[in-house]
Amino acid sequence: MLLHFPIVLLLMAGIFINFSRQLEKTLSIKPLIRETLFVAALTAAITVIMGLLLAQEEGYEGGNLQWHKWTGVGISFLSGVLVCAQGLQYTRYRFWFAAVTNLCLLLVLIAGHFGAALTHGEQFVFEPLKQNNTEVFDINTAQVFDDAVLPILKAKCLSCHNAGKSKGELILADSASMAKGGKNGVLLQAGNPMESLLIQRLLLDIEHEHHMPPKGKPQLTPEELTLLQAWVAKGAQFNLPVAMLNADDSLLLAIGAVYPIHKEENFDFPAADAKQIEKLSTPYRVIRVLADGSPALSVSFYGAGFYTDQALAELEPIAQQIVSLNVDGMPIGKQGLETVAKFKNLRDINLNDTPIDDAGLTALHALPKLGSVRLSGTAITAAGIKELLANDALRRVYIWNTPITNEEVSQLTASFPTKVVEMGFVDDGQTTLSLTVPQITPARTFFRDELQITMSHPIPGVEIRYSLDGKEPDSSNSTVFDKPISIRSNQQLSVKAFKEGWAPSPTIVRGYVRSAKTPDRIVMEGRPHYLYPARREISFFDLESGGNNHADGKWQGYLKSPLSAVMHFDEPTAIDTLTLSVMQNYQGITYMPVYAPEYIEVWGGADTTEEKLLAKLSPVPGKPEQLEGHRLIDCPIHTTNLRYLKLIARPYRKIPDGYPGAGGEAWLFVDEIILK
Repeated sequence: MLLHFPIVLLLMAGIFINFSRQLEKTLSIKPLIRETLFVAALTAAITVIMGLLLAQEEGYEGGNLQWHKWTGVGISFLSGVLVCAQGLQYTRYRFWFAAVTNLCLLLVLIAGHFGAALTHGEQFVFEPLKQNNTEVFDINTAQVFDDAVLPILKAKCLSCHNAGKSKGELILADSASMAKGGKNGVLLQAGNPMESLLIQRLLLDIEHEHHMPPKGKPQLTPEELTLLQAWVAKGAQFNLPVAMLNADDSLLLAIGAVYPIHKEENFDFPAADAKQIEKLSTPYRVIRVLADGSPALSVSFYGAGFYTDQALAELEPIAQQIVSLNVDGMPIGKQGLETVAKFKNLRDINLNDTPIDDAGLTALHALPKLGSVRLSGTAITAAGIKELLANDALRRVYIWNTPITNEEVSQLTASFPTKVVEMGFVDDGQTTLSLTVPQITPARTFFRDELQITMSHPIPGVEIRYSLDGKEPDSSNSTVFDKPISIRSNQQLSVKAFKEGWAPSPTIVRGYVRSAKTPDRIVMEGRPHYLYPARREISFFDLESGGNNHADGKWQGYLKSPLSAVMHFDEPTAIDTLTLSVMQNYQGITYMPVYAPEYIEVWGGADTTEEKLLAKLSPVPGKPEQLEGHRLIDCPIHTTNLRYLKLIARPYRKIPDGYPGAGGEAWLFVDEIILK
């Protein structure tokens, strides 16, 4: 408050002096000016002295500091001059007295600007305006560090770690400064988030003296923290294009959780006539609208025997609307490629297993918005791909099973570092590939009354077999999946994929749990960690299973303080067992290991006055070599006439000897409470 006090007084004095003639009609202006100037000069002098002392502390340096310091000294000096010369305002020197007053006010503005830059960073004033005009995150052109990581650091860290104010001798304004580190050493350990000082400080308890950002400052969201961890785990690269990341890369998924990269593209062309689309559609030339309300069209050809270049040319009336074209396996010729060159809004084309060669690729050079080309199984060469990659819009090319060698792919990647050249697996004739695991829908494992399970595999001809008795599925005796499976009780589903000429997939095991009862009201008595609140009390009975990522928004995290939830039932209820679903991970995904709770207590009764202890247990920690990522802990309570139920689960304050992180604290992550 003392810092801002002289600013307010000097502004008041400026108003009184500049408008004294108008104000003296209603106010006794002379003593008001005299007293305001005196207090302003006194507090300005005290503020300058305190500022000079503060400037001696570590972390304040640079041009902003010098400007702020000397403009502050100037304000103190001029305010003192005004106090001594205030009598001049009623003489012929009144104009000069007002000029000095206004000069003092100008210095206040300048000092305030450089003070804000010291405290909040260079762009403190205009950064919010810039952010409001920021375009949707462009996954095709963005850099991971510059466009995803650095904005987080600027928003949450730069106020204390900029060129003018570098606490701990650490600057986070650019890649060079970050690579250098600070007084406490190297900031980043590429590939190892938990050994990186940046992540360690971010994950400390908010009350810890070394937690960053300090308590009272804007904190990172769980999604932002996960993004920084994923970036460090990926190698903390400063020049990595986002387009180089695969669709299932954890870093890309983390970016998507922070930035709106999945927003549908807004096309600037009109929709095609619906009757025209219907007229052009055939069983072998399928035309689809890309999305509801979108003018963009996707066209796919089927049946090589029915394809002709003329069939492609017939699409010219809707050429403006075609953004995706699939001619996989079609005998497309020169005329067909000339037609493709007229699809100026084309974003994606699939030319796999077509007779296209380097000469035919030249037709694609005329497509200004083409971002992805699939050329697997064609005769194209590295020279043709090199010319194609010169297209600025093009970001990804697929060239599996082509004459292009691994060495040539390396050369192409080096020449075009922001483009992705996918060569895929090169079969040497001696390798047997393993199938990936089948896809199981839905992903959740909790249900109320019944759950319909379906399974699929992206590779045609795969046979999916399963068991519900805990046995390993085999290729001869296990049940073949050919219709949805109905789950009505707690069940363990084991699934495996088989195909001749392929090695079987790994077995995927899903445990399905029926959650038959739901309380009418839930009250949280203990607060989850601010980084991992999930949906608070709603998340305990939403039937949403947490994944392997503790920051996926489905896991509720606790550190130091216990989970404490009270459940109320409007009618007397009989409950046999309370089951707690928790995460286990001893590798320290969040700087400290994730364990099952140290102990669980279940209290209950007809109401709070009849509360009694129904169950208390201390789950034995899982052995590291046999650890399961998800664990269900049953608490038998065998009670009837229950209307009040309270669950307490405390995370380890001291991990037992013989376990990873022994002696330290552990996280507790919970995704569901099941009442049977």
